[in-house]
Amino acid sequence: MLIEQLPIILLGFTLGMMHALDADHVMAVSSLSNQKPSLRRTVLFSANWAIGHGSVLVISGLLLFGLGIALPEALIHVAEMSVGVLLIVLGLYSFWQFRQQKVVITKHRHGDVEHSHWHHDEHGKDVEQTATKDGHLPVMVGVLHGLAGSAPALALIPAIGQTELSVVIGYLLMFSIGVMLSMMAFGLGLGSLQGLLKQRYDMLFYWSRRVIALASTLLGCFWLYQAV
Repeated sequence: MLIEQLPIILLGFTLGMMHALDADHVMAVSSLSNQKPSLRRTVLFSANWAIGHGSVLVISGLLLFGLGIALPEALIHVAEMSVGVLLIVLGLYSFWQFRQQKVVITKHRHGDVEHSHWHHDEHGKDVEQTATKDGHLPVMVGVLHGLAGSAPALALIPAIGQTELSVVIGYLLMFSIGVMLSMMAFGLGLGSLQGLLKQRYDMLFYWSRRVIALASTLLGCFWLYQAV
């Protein structure tokens, strides 16, 4: 029985890895980690986001295939619009944070050569620390994405000819594990890149954060326009 269902389980894992890299998912996690970039924080945010996303998906599957209760379309539509609003808010909030930070240019000499370095005054204000204190925020964002994207994921299950509850739950669990591993891999890459830029290329790090904030705002506007 397990061997017969293995291709379906592996399909769920593969689709989950692909699903995690949807533009709205990647941008939300990037914007969250953009508040105070660090490798540990980015990977942790990625994992927490995936937990929220997977929880909603498994619960939705239990309701639909176990009790015959589907999530209301109105709720899914509101969640889709909320994703757009969320991306806009995250982007604009990042820009607000940037205004609170002091950019300091330090100069020093190596012999006759003078070097200049950009860096942020981390002690100027504690805005970034307060913005990321709540570790539940990525989970809630994941829940929102799970609500908005649950319908397509659940619609695939009857399409592959499976409605048995145990198989459905196994499929959704592997789908969620695929989402988590893929998003954590993305978070690892993003966090490592930001750490490298912060250590060696201050100006690139400075502008990369603003590019992420702008991209989040623009994608949120586009997402909201499509949802409405």
